Amino acid sequence: MFTRIAPVLAFVGANLLIGCHPVPKAASSVAPSDHVVSGQALYAQHCVVCHGPRGNGNEVTTLKPPAPDLTSPKVATQLAPQLIKTVHEGKPDTAMGAWEQLLSDQDIEDVVAYLRHLRE
Repeated sequence: MFTRIAPVLAFVGANLLIGCHPVPKAASSVAPSDHVVSGQALYAQHCVVCHGPRGNGNEVTTLKPPAPDLTSPKVATQLAPQLIKTVHEGKPDTAMGAWEQLLSDQDIEDVVAYLRHLRE
């Protein structure tokens, strides 16, 4: 029986030795995707006026109701399609207008990608 198991154990042991080398550490900050970079530029151009440079809306106090904190857990837990719909169609009874005529669908998706990146 040992003669059958010995080759298997040798094979497994050799693979463990070969496979057990240190894994290179990932960079401390992952480079943002092209979508995040594009979204950041679009955010700076169209969104920063109401939502502020950090997305927390604290810089703009004249809006009623105030702009939401885009870095909050409430926004972070919304699914991307919900956020895309809000940007696309706007939000009734707020200063958030519809952007469907000014931004392409890809632009809106990029802005949402950037919003996700704000929390990282």
